[in-house]
Amino acid sequence: MKIQQMYPWIKTLLPIIGIGVFIYIIYDIGIHNINESISKINVVFFIISFMIFFPRIIISTYKWKIISTEQGINIGLTSLLKFNIIGIFYGTVTPLWIGDYIRIPYLQEETGEPFGKCASTVIIDQAVELVALFILALGGGLIIIRRLPMVFLALFALFIIFMIAAIFLKDKKRSRRFFLFIYRFFIPQKLKGLMEQEFHSFYSHIPPLKFLFFPLLLEIGSYILFFTQIFILTLSFPFNIPYTKFILIYPIASLISLIPIAVSGLGTREGTLIHLFALYGIPSDKIVAISLGGYIVTLLLPSFIGGILSISMHKKEKTSSLQKKKSDLIR
Repeated sequence: MKIQQMYPWIKTLLPIIGIGVFIYIIYDIGIHNINESISKINVVFFIISFMIFFPRIIISTYKWKIISTEQGINIGLTSLLKFNIIGIFYGTVTPLWIGDYIRIPYLQEETGEPFGKCASTVIIDQAVELVALFILALGGGLIIIRRLPMVFLALFALFIIFMIAAIFLKDKKRSRRFFLFIYRFFIPQKLKGLMEQEFHSFYSHIPPLKFLFFPLLLEIGSYILFFTQIFILTLSFPFNIPYTKFILIYPIASLISLIPIAVSGLGTREGTLIHLFALYGIPSDKIVAISLGGYIVTLLLPSFIGGILSISMHKKEKTSSLQKKKSDLIR
């Protein structure tokens, strides 16, 4: 079987593995124990936790607004906020948050800017998010370095590899040489001109690294609110884990959950959290309950909002398209 023919099988198999891990964890702990733990989550804490989503998404979107403005894309914060929440919807239901790239066509349609330029601002925004998550996870790695030294070393190695790759690809000439092989042998002749054009538009307004320092600080603040949402749910239980340790250790599991073997990291995240917080004597059923509760307030409920926005915008586009056709017929 050729490698190309194996891709659909791989795409299907990896999410099944992740779901399989998740089902095994649920079975091993006992669904009754997990249900009992989830039922103990205080409703007031749950509501407070969810409400923090709104300032968090505003901060994260404002960071994206700063980046897009620097790249010459003029668009209101409200529109970006809609696209960001829609991105959560599509990202939640796809491995590795691939669905979040839906923001690119939305941004292009709204602004009329080239696709490559819109793709550039979304990818830079995602890269800043990943660096922020790495920074917090490295802080967590330092906390547990005595007990699990390999965790910190692995995180640090991955962070260095990511930064080297990002700095290498930031340079247009280096990037061009890197992708030249793909361009020559894998891009159809009729698309070569378009790809060349979009490549130039992608690199037309790349901001300098020092400019991204403030957006990075904003994203770190946004992530702190993200993990604070989950920490609030832990207040429903008798165990006591310090706030700082929780919001630094949890990002390690969030990073590992990005491995594309499950939708929304189900299974990989819970398995990692069980091992990490076992160091503090937290029972596995409580950890799974907190993880699932955190998933609901930070991603699932916001994704419902994103789904509604997506459907609403699609209906508006359909209506305006029909009205345009009618007016053209009348003319």
